[in-house]
Amino acid sequence: MSRLQPRLKSLATSNTSAQYASALNEPISRSGTPVSRQNARLPPIDPLSERATLNLIRRTLCSQLSDKGRSTPAPIDEVLPPLTSSNEVDVQLYAFIAIIIKEFVQIWYSKITPDHTFVEEVVQIIAHCTRALEQRLRKVDLESLLFDELPELLEVHAQGERAHLSMVYMWLIIYSISSSK
Repeated sequence: MSRLQPRLKSLATSNTSAQYASALNEPISRSGTPVSRQNARLPPIDPLSERATLNLIRRTLCSQLSDKGRSTPAPIDEVLPPLTSSNEVDVQLYAFIAIIIKEFVQIWYSKITPDHTFVEEVVQIIAHCTRALEQRLRKVDLESLLFDELPELLEVHAQGERAHLSMVYMWLIIYSISSSK
């Protein structure tokens, strides 16, 4: 009993190489050519993984720093200044900063100059500000802020909003009465 398989309408050269590779059970790249066995064994990098995050930070914020002579790149906490007292938080903050710089700064800055000192200075300023902010937050009494000051502030805000809305309604009534005459 023969197997029925659909016939291809035409065979292009790239399709022929793709069919040959599939016959050998090798993976095929998007261009239609087989991927080497060595590359096929490498697992794809999950874009949400720690490795992908560190690669993004290195490409964007550490591209000017070279790791010549090292078999493995230096850890992020050795290359970039600390933002907070937690390395895990620093990695996430640096990932956020890297995305912002890549998407909103390097687009126009790379057209001006290939120099990376601007990015270095931005990172230094952000590091200084976040360390100062962390020190100030450590001095805040969160309990009194959340349970005493914040509710009072919200009540004052709500009263102001009510007063503002009553003034707007009053002006709407006056305007509608005067325009109907």
